[in-house]
Amino acid sequence: RVKIQGVYMGTKWTHGLAATSKIVVSGSFVNNHKIVVGSLETGAITVDGQPVLAGFPSTYPLEGGGTLRYDANGELVDKADHDPSTKRIVHMDLSSHVRITVMRWENYIDFKIEMPQQPDQDGSCGNFNGRADDDTTEQIMERLGARVADGELLFQHRHVVAFTAEMQAMLTAQCTGTALTKAQAECSRELPAPSAASPNTMNSCLFDHCFGYNQHALRTAKTYGV
Repeated sequence: RVKIQGVYMGTKWTHGLAATSKIVVSGSFVNNHKIVVGSLETGAITVDGQPVLAGFPSTYPLEGGGTLRYDANGELVDKADHDPSTKRIVHMDLSSHVRITVMRWENYIDFKIEMPQQPDQDGSCGNFNGRADDDTTEQIMERLGARVADGELLFQHRHVVAFTAEMQAMLTAQCTGTALTKAQAECSRELPAPSAASPNTMNSCLFDHCFGYNQHALRTAKTYGV
């Protein structure tokens, strides 16, 4: 089974929209190793918590099959005006015909996943069933939720989510009635203890469930100006 999870964070250039900061790759197809690759500012590339690919360029043979390479070779998926001399690309050639390419920039990553269709496949980018109509943000959240459940989390810990006073005001004003009840039920399912005990974590989950379909939700929240 292939498992890939990501951390999404805003940057000063994304105006409240999230960019991918880090991914972790695991599952039975890599003997449950955990490969973590993030932006340059997040630190070392790791396998099972141990730094790898410290040199540039460099290669790391993954125990049980597969190879990780770190170099400046490859096509960029983002057509932004990047200086070619700054390219830092991680190539994961893994078992089961899975290939993942990660372009590391200072405070975000771009990445490309190539693999055969998997049984019961689903995720942030959709379910790979050849239909775009069932891959809207709302439908993906209906199927998967807004958070990875505690028991499924591959990262060592949940990342802290800043929940501002403006977001609280928007949540109180606009997430009410049936929408709030539904969000509370979903978040209680996704975030059992100890995560559910954190008001910040629970509120950010409620915010995602109530407003995740709105890509400019944080921009809207700022209009509350409390």
